[in-house]
Amino acid sequence: MKKYLLLLVVAAAFSKISIAQKVMTEGLLQYAITVVDAGKKPEVAKAFEGASQTLMIKGYKAKLEFKSPLRNQTSVYDGQTGNGFIIKQAGADKYLMPLENGNWEKYHQRFRNVVFTKTSETKNIAGYNCTKATGTMADGGLLTVYYSADLTTLANGYDQSFATLGGIPFEYEISSNGVTVNYKVQSVQMTMVSSGNFDMPKSGYKLLEFGK
Repeated sequence: MKKYLLLLVVAAAFSKISIAQKVMTEGLLQYAITVVDAGKKPEVAKAFEGASQTLMIKGYKAKLEFKSPLRNQTSVYDGQTGNGFIIKQAGADKYLMPLENGNWEKYHQRFRNVVFTKTSETKNIAGYNCTKATGTMADGGLLTVYYSADLTTLANGYDQSFATLGGIPFEYEISSNGVTVNYKVQSVQMTMVSSGNFDMPKSGYKLLEFGK
């Protein structure tokens, strides 16, 4: 009887965990971007003026799209293969860089292996309870993040900075070389996303090879 009761307690605990934590299999997160401190680089503030960022999720695939009047950059990642590609556009110049065979992690080396110190500080962002954590990047840059462990993704690794957090970042600040930029979720949309958004373009871009 005691063993039966123990099993019920364990099952109930796991049930609460599964209910509390939700895997985002398809949807969008919209981020607003703010330059908190441009330091002695006013051109940085200009580069981010009017900028926004969208995280698109479909199964194991993630698409992180940055847009501003001066430049656009899109990163697409496949959590099953560990491969992806990056598109950069400034004016009429459009570039495509495929990242396969471990090159995704090599390209993002600066953001890998961040050791976070999690705190007891929390805040609600876009309806999700988020916990604060701080870390230092490989180049000495500081990273402050509020992440939600209640919402995860199968495409973990799309942003190497947050791969060890165990949740989606809802707000983060990167401070490096005297410049601090803030990214904060404005809305979460659980909606269908077309698989075509994650296809690598076959033409119209100058091909770049990583490491060359």
